[in-house]
Amino acid sequence: MSTATRRSTATREKPAALGSTWWSRRWIRALESLGATYPNPRLPRGRTLARNGAVQGLTVRPGEVTARVELPKSSCEVTLHLPVFSDSEWTAGVRVLAGQLQHAASLLEGRMPENIDDTFGKAGLTLFPRRGELSSRCDCRDTGDPCAHGAAVHYTFANSLEDNPFLLPTLRGRSREKLLTELRAARSGGGAEAAAGPESVPASELPSADGYFTGGDLSAVPLHPQPPADPARRLRRLGPPPGGTPGDAEWLAGAVERAAAHAWRTAGGGA
Repeated sequence: MSTATRRSTATREKPAALGSTWWSRRWIRALESLGATYPNPRLPRGRTLARNGAVQGLTVRPGEVTARVELPKSSCEVTLHLPVFSDSEWTAGVRVLAGQLQHAASLLEGRMPENIDDTFGKAGLTLFPRRGELSSRCDCRDTGDPCAHGAAVHYTFANSLEDNPFLLPTLRGRSREKLLTELRAARSGGGAEAAAGPESVPASELPSADGYFTGGDLSAVPLHPQPPADPARRLRRLGPPPGGTPGDAEWLAGAVERAAAHAWRTAGGGA
């Protein structure tokens, strides 16, 4: 089970400005747009508590976020709940992700693609809360959902996403490690049979080369070429091609490395 802790109990560090990445802004929008179930008057108080570092011991597990909100004379225990995806739903989600080369490469490099939820939508899924999915529990006397303390945990979780967007799939039931393992397996053909192939554009639909040239003296453009450190790194991260073997992947990686070396020699006038 994957667990991520954002704050230590010994330190009350104030979080950075909320919403500086697309995934944290999306979580905040989900919280603030869920209608009457989430009365707005409690949200400003929650933002203030989050900014003042009142939320401690934030922990993320499949289906729940737990934390303690420290107040001047007391503290509250808060739990946020979000349904996890079933194994069959995750299989469908990974399948569509594996069919998007750009998404697969970004995830395997530890980055969360900005339009990943559009791709998940093809499997009928979303990493972010839908209306009615998100709930909270707090041991205070406020009956609001969320209360100000629950809202503070929401905003602090959004702040945690700044550094680790993989908390989103963790909350939906897949740790980063398991998600990437399943994605590599799907990319290599172990379960990607039904995946949509990587997006492609027929050559006949590409604009002509003239469309990329606006005129001017190209020799006047300053160039600062650098040899690639590892030109086949992204290819190796993707694993074997669908239906291929590890040997096929190494052959392709070798071809990429030879092509990169030849391009570098050509650029330097050595070919």
